[in-house]
Amino acid sequence: MLACICYLSNQVYAQKADDDEQQSFSFYGYVSYEAIFDSHESVFSRDGELYFYPAPPIYHELSGKLINANPQFNMLSLQSRLGVRIAGPDVLGAKVTGLVEADFFATKEEYKHLLRVRHAIMKMQWERSSLILGQYWHPMFAPEVCPQVISYGAAVPFNPLNRSPQIRFEYQPNSSIRLVMAALVHGYHSCIGPEAAQRNSGLPDLQVQLHVGNSPKFTTGITVGYMWLQPLSQVYNGDTYRSKAIIGAYNLQWFGKLKLNKITLQGKASFGENMSHFVMLGGYGRLFDDASKMYDYSYTNLYSAAGWFEVMYNLNDYWDFGFFSGLAGSLGSNDRIDTQGPVWYNRGANIANTYRLSPRVVYTQKGIRFALEYLYNSADYGVSLDNYGKPENITATINHRVLVSAKYSF
Repeated sequence: MLACICYLSNQVYAQKADDDEQQSFSFYGYVSYEAIFDSHESVFSRDGELYFYPAPPIYHELSGKLINANPQFNMLSLQSRLGVRIAGPDVLGAKVTGLVEADFFATKEEYKHLLRVRHAIMKMQWERSSLILGQYWHPMFAPEVCPQVISYGAAVPFNPLNRSPQIRFEYQPNSSIRLVMAALVHGYHSCIGPEAAQRNSGLPDLQVQLHVGNSPKFTTGITVGYMWLQPLSQVYNGDTYRSKAIIGAYNLQWFGKLKLNKITLQGKASFGENMSHFVMLGGYGRLFDDASKMYDYSYTNLYSAAGWFEVMYNLNDYWDFGFFSGLAGSLGSNDRIDTQGPVWYNRGANIANTYRLSPRVVYTQKGIRFALEYLYNSADYGVSLDNYGKPENITATINHRVLVSAKYSF
């Protein structure tokens, strides 16, 4: 892929039989540097680049002292990225464009610092509609209303984060209404549990989204979706647990953004079953009533909810200030769930709630950006779970994160 990008960088226009139908290429990206300090051990990925929440407290058996309030420090550059935009001749009355973008975040923790594809799409744009094919943002991410925090990951687990291969159709009947319909397969943003669970179901993730306002000054909307999983089998202590049952899960979302001169207000609220493929709290497991079964058991989902609000102030051409606040929690299941068995897949099921308060200051000039961000992170952990997978006997933990960032964009 890098060889292909290097080749394209040596030519601005590709040769075509018709000079009026040329393809043009434009390159973009940035080089990133970060220094990160944490006051408490935390749950994260990629050496702390993608931050989730503080780790549950661990106390010394004899002294009773908290032993994982351990300061940590790191420097990172792995989110640096490179992309190319492609514009081609019209086809079927549509303007055709493409985009390929990569970074060094990799697709799994064990592959960190290796190259991965972030986006790879082709787009056909007509007057009132468009068709997108390839890997792009999941509709639940809604890039029109996205946290502008400095820390990587768009404020997970409070904001959905997912890029997936998809076919996506958008229709805009007028300047203030836009309808989005998409069918997706999750790719490397799969749910917690067997990675092939969605593919095994034989069904895509289906999403519908409505935008109202649809302008830089004001937009709001909702997202509704449903997916299916078929985990099939799990090997545990040499035994194979297998079921052909398919479990479905829905997601709901509201988002909104309002720009008032130098102040911008925006927020998002998400609720659903098993939202772990959005790098959020959630999961699923075997029904408690089927706990004795190794075959043909049924599943139930965990519910979770999350929301965030952000205010941003643009002082002048150089200085920007922002404040982010987010809240998320695991809500358990409607049915009794087997949380002690091997068929139990979850992210943060023992977190009753977690929240973040995060002020920042940003200085930008001629492609160079310097930023300072402070994150107050709190998580309330359940020492145990009730029969419905809801946390109980709550204990709190806190982490203070300070992030210094420098970025050169081109």
